[in-house]
Order: sequence, then C-alpha cells, then structure tokens
Amino acid sequence: MNSLGTELRTSELARLLPIAWPIFFKNRRPWEAQAMVMPHIVHGESVLLATPTATGKTEAAIAPLFQRHISFRRSSVSTIYIAPTKALVNDLYTRLFEYLGIRFPNSIQRYTGDRHDFRSAKDAFCLLVTPEALDSLQLTQPDVLSTIRAIVIDEIHLLHGSARGQQLRYVIDRIRKASETSKYHQKDYFQIVGMTATIDQIEDVRITWLGEDSISLSNGTPRKIEIKMIDLISGEDKDYQYSRAVALRQWCERNEVSKALIFANSRNSAHSFAAALAKEMSGTRWPVHLHIGILSGAERERIEHAMRNEQFGICVATSTLEIGIDIGDVEVIVLLDPPNSVSSFLQRIGRGNRRSDKCRVIVFRENMENESQFAALLDCAQRGALDDIHEFDRPSVRFQQVLSLTWWAVRNGQALTRSAIKRWSGYHSHSDVIDDMLETGVLKNVRGALIPSDEWMDIGDKRRIHSVIVGGCGLPVVDMFSGEIVAAWGQNNNMSGSVYFAGNLKRLQSSVDGQKYLEGERGESGKLAKLPTSRNRNGVSRTIIWGMARQRGFDPESWLFYNDILITWGGILYNKLLLTILEYNNIVKKCTADALSVKGIDKPENIILSKIHELALVSLTNRNLPRKMTRGFLVKTAFFSSLSPKIQSIEEQNSVPFPGFLKWIDECKGIKLVSESPNLL
Repeated sequence: MNSLGTELRTSELARLLPIAWPIFFKNRRPWEAQAMVMPHIVHGESVLLATPTATGKTEAAIAPLFQRHISFRRSSVSTIYIAPTKALVNDLYTRLFEYLGIRFPNSIQRYTGDRHDFRSAKDAFCLLVTPEALDSLQLTQPDVLSTIRAIVIDEIHLLHGSARGQQLRYVIDRIRKASETSKYHQKDYFQIVGMTATIDQIEDVRITWLGEDSISLSNGTPRKIEIKMIDLISGEDKDYQYSRAVALRQWCERNEVSKALIFANSRNSAHSFAAALAKEMSGTRWPVHLHIGILSGAERERIEHAMRNEQFGICVATSTLEIGIDIGDVEVIVLLDPPNSVSSFLQRIGRGNRRSDKCRVIVFRENMENESQFAALLDCAQRGALDDIHEFDRPSVRFQQVLSLTWWAVRNGQALTRSAIKRWSGYHSHSDVIDDMLETGVLKNVRGALIPSDEWMDIGDKRRIHSVIVGGCGLPVVDMFSGEIVAAWGQNNNMSGSVYFAGNLKRLQSSVDGQKYLEGERGESGKLAKLPTSRNRNGVSRTIIWGMARQRGFDPESWLFYNDILITWGGILYNKLLLTILEYNNIVKKCTADALSVKGIDKPENIILSKIHELALVSLTNRNLPRKMTRGFLVKTAFFSSLSPKIQSIEEQNSVPFPGFLKWIDECKGIKLVSESPNLL
C-alpha cells in the first residue's frame, strides 16, 4: 500500500490542489485521510479509502475531484456522489453547498426520490444521489450523465453484500459505458472513489467495486470509546420504556447535556421509547424527536434541521441516522438495544462527539446478556474485529436491469436486441435471465426486439422498476392539522392507536375508503399503534458472539459439547448452515440452531470439523442442497417472485454463505466434551 500519511505537508497539498485547497481547507490542518488519499485522486486513480468516522473522507475525495474538474476545464457535471440514504444526501448537499455552491452557482446539485433539484448539467460539478434515483436518472436521461468522469460511493459497507449494491454496480457500468462515446484528454481518466469506516475484506471490496487497477488506502486511529451504563429507575407502577426514560432524563440533567441521539434496533422500539421520553421530558428544555424511515422526507428533514440548529434536542432514531449525517454537536449517543453487528455499533457511536477524539456512549444496565453483548461490541471495536459479509450474484437484480432497459427502449421507440442490451449495460449479457424472462412471458421477442409484456410496461410507467427493495411506499398518512402527507404506513387498514409525531401523541385513524390520517393533540393513553416492521435481519453476528465468549473466559475457536448441546459460538447464520449440512448428510435429525449452539445432537462422535468442511465444500461445488434448506438464507428482492422456480433456486443457492462458513470452520480448533454445564451468555 502506498501511504503518504502525514508526511505530506500543507504546502505540498496546496501545490497539488491550487484551486481546491483554499476553498476546502483554509485555516485548517489537513487530516491524515486527506493527506494520504488526495495525491492519488488528483492523479486520476481509483481509490478505496478506509478510515474511522469523522476523519474528513468527504473533503478528501471531493477536493481533488474538484481540482481535476477545473484543471480539465469541464463545462458539465463530471462527478456523481452516491450516498445510501436521502438523509445523507441532504446532509452532504448542505455541507458541499457551503464550500462551493455560493462561489460557483449550480456546481452542487442533488437528485433523490424527494428532491429533484437537478435541472441542468451545464456548469455543474457534482450531483448527489441515492442508488435508486441514479438508476432512474441514468435510464431516462442518459445523455445528461454522459460527461461523468468520477463516481464517489460513500458508506460502501452499507451497500456491499446487498441487492442495492449489486444494482448500483450495474448502474455505474452503464454510466461508464455511456461516457466512452465522449472525447476527453488522454489523462482525464474515469475513476471511482469508495469510502468506508467499517468494513472487512478490503481487497475483495476494492476489486468488486473499483476493479483490479484500483488501490486501497487505510489509515487513521479510531476514536476512543467511553461507555457508561446507567441503572433503570425501579418501581411497580413504571413500565419498561418509562423506566428507561426516567433514568435518561435524570442523567441528562446531572450532566447538563444539550443534545443526544438515541438508537433503537426497530421502529416500534424507537416509537415506544420516544413516546415515553416525550412524556417524561414534558416541561423541560429538551424537545423529543422521532426519526424513522416511514416518515415523509419533509418530516425527516424538519427533524434534522431542528437537531442541527436548535440549542437543545433529543432524537430517537433507527438506522436512518446511522451513517455519516452531521445533525449538530451531539454530545452523547444512547443505545437502547445492542446492535446486531460491529459495523452498526461503530457507525452509531460515531455520530456523536464528531469534533472530539472520544465517542461518548450511554447504555442501560438491564440484564447480564445485554451487558455481555455491549462488552463484546466494545471488545470487537477495540480489536478491529468486523463482521463477515457475503457478496453474491442475484438474478433478480439482473431481472430489474433488463426490465428497466427494455421498458425504456419501448417508450423511446427503440428496438433493444440482446446485443444492444450487452452494449448499453456495460458488457453484461444477462443471457440466462433474458431466457427466463422470455419463458415466463415477462418479455416478448418481436423480430429480435425484446419487449416487456403489457403488465410490465404498466409497472414501468408507474416508475416501480427502479428499486430492488421489497415493499413500496405504502398508504399515505395525512396529518389533519396541516393537511400534509407525513408518513407511509403499509397496507393494514385495521391499525389504530396513538402515534408520536412532531412532539405530540396523535390518534391514527382510517376512513371507510382506507385513507389513514392523524388527528387530535393526544392519542389514547397507554395504547400505541404498532408500526410496520422493516425487513428481516440475520440476528447477532458471529463476530459479536465470539466477543461475548471471550468476555466469559471461553475460547470461541474451541467448540464445547454438553449433554446434547454443541456450543459452536457461530452466530445464527453459520449455525443454521451447520445444521443444514448435518441434516442433509443424515448426521443429525430433529435438531435446532441458535446463535450459540446446535441442540439435540445424540452422537457427538459424528461431528468432525474436517468432515464438515469437506461436506460444505461438496455442497458449494455441486449446489446440491434442496430449496427447502436454502430459501431460509435469502433476503428476497422486489423481483424475486417474478423469476421462474429454476432461477429462484439459483439465487437461493448463491445466498448460502459458504465462503465465510468455510473460513470459520478453518479457524476452529476442535470439539471438547465437558461434564458440567458451561456458564453461558
């Protein structure tokens, strides 16, 4: 790795960036990330930058790209900055507009599902987008993006290993292919910059996203983590969330906190705590905000603005605020629940104290398991132990790409043949998926032109083909006081109860025609509406389980057997695969798996690690596991059900995390029989 570190001084950076330097870094000492990466980017290289949170990665990427934009005298938009969420796009837009927007009008623009500010590519420099918005924009206005010379992918760890990530890579290939038709200076290279604070297997990520000719750079020291546990306020008349709310209020008062950001693992946990905390904070200086994904873009932006600009505030959120959004000088992060991954833990605690070298974190002392999991998260963070990520091909994502291209071609009077799809998509033939779409009737072949069926043309016309995420926007919820759409609630017309919204509990009602609305200043006491849940998670990661084992004095590389329980410390995903392999090969029957173990084993002598590795390798090579065993590993995309059973089976087989499983088995030492029940977690 070619790392210049802090040896590159301010004067040298100013020489490399004669225009960008005074704009981005006037009177500011360069951080290590900036000093390390800027020379590579300014010379046109593709770079994957991995540094801790709050180390200036955005400036480190944008400053040299702006320098290249000016140096090559580009007159149209040349850089696309991709962020995984609309909230992060909005935050970045505010930051970059302060740098460039006033001095260079039209230079910074954004395009998301909520914001269509992008009007003209002329005189623009950088376009901020979400992956789905970029797919739509490139498909419908490809000429507008034909001048792109650089792609920045922020928070790449949230996209790697996901269907959204695979979709985005195809969109980037389309943009790269479209740019080949334009003439540029011989050194005006097309480059990709990826940025992350929390990801393992850096080289695999680099090659997958940036290509063989790219480089990876890692530097920076993670900020110190200060975790304090506070005790719950006991009392027979206090419910669980209210007890936590009382404890947090008292702690905030004692420590004179101005702003706090609170994370929950689910919408309903965030919602119920926000309602309890708002009641407890009534009459104090702290307004309580709730930031979750089903709220409208306008409502989320209102909350972000309030947290940035008001002196006091407490915001309860799910993962919607987990990534690099700066919502003001948050003094403390509160974790209601232990995150299920090390990456999520690092991202959440990194949102606070961004201008200091210490992350200040509050958790609640509730039970031994929670305490052990928080201790394990801290241990993993300090060790640099990150989670396994399984990246695999999803035919359903390629289905979405083929459908999008063929729909666009029909609407623009073009005949899209197989060879044209390969050419337009950046040299991806998608032949197996096209064959499947023809067999199932999704596509028709009319004299060589591939045309979607009438049903799929209608779906395309409704613009429901640009996202691979399961579930739509749901039914709109209208606030009767303002008349504005404030949320999208899902399809259950029978939901009722109270909803915490904009500082008040309001009643959620449904009209006879299914319209949902909020009314009144206060809802029914003690009865909260149940919010729609988000997509399934895989449970606590193996990395955290290993950390929990170490906290109790166990070696997680050694398995234990007691009675009929095989303690593997494998996490739910790998233990589920272990059980699948054992059952498929008739080694065990009627067993169950959880994050720690496989239960119900009557013949431990049949469990041999080398044999398990061999059997897993055979299943990976021959793809012989039946669908009833593989479908449980797949998180379905929006288009999965439109594939034939044959292609569905291929995607399910691909989703089984064999590579990480085999690596885990190789790391394990053996099985030890114990006569007494271990003191488990």
